[in-house]
Amino acid sequence: MSNPWEPDTLRGRLARATELAADADLDALLITPGADLRYLTGYDALPLERLTCLVLRTHGDPVLVVPGLEQPAAAASPAGRMALDIVPWDELEDPYALVASLVPQAHRVAVDDQMWAEKVLRLRAAMPGAEQALAGAVLRELRMRKSPAEVQALREASAAIDRVHAQMGQWLRAGRTEREVGADIAEAIRAEGHAAA
Repeated sequence: MSNPWEPDTLRGRLARATELAADADLDALLITPGADLRYLTGYDALPLERLTCLVLRTHGDPVLVVPGLEQPAAAASPAGRMALDIVPWDELEDPYALVASLVPQAHRVAVDDQMWAEKVLRLRAAMPGAEQALAGAVLRELRMRKSPAEVQALREASAAIDRVHAQMGQWLRAGRTEREVGADIAEAIRAEGHAAA
């Protein structure tokens, strides 16, 4: 399969997101674990109570703030391979103050649309002078235009799922449970090269 997570592709996404954020009069995009973080950095972080946050500054390089225990996973991900600055924090630090320190005098920041309310409120408290907006409008503009690598990856994924569907007849037969059929489908999807079904 084509790899839309190559370092140059990710750097291009970050650069374009930075341009779009500046055009929207934002000082930074603040992106926590979820589809947007993975799309921008290739890092598929688990959404945990500890703060992981991409700080995509319109004036300055992007920084990925992670709990110290998560630093090895972030460094081993595509985010680390593209040499994204990864800043760990330890249990005695306030990660929200750390994020705020990366965008001093911010007037307007955008948080990802799926950010947990607790994190939104704690960032608001850490950055009282900054208006918060949603990052969705900026990221939607970026994500709707696919790169050649993304188009190729979508074509390959489509062909892979078509091959899985072609096998359905052998799994759907009397006496089999939904769970058994589901396990066969999941295994076929993994066999086609997908990390998860």
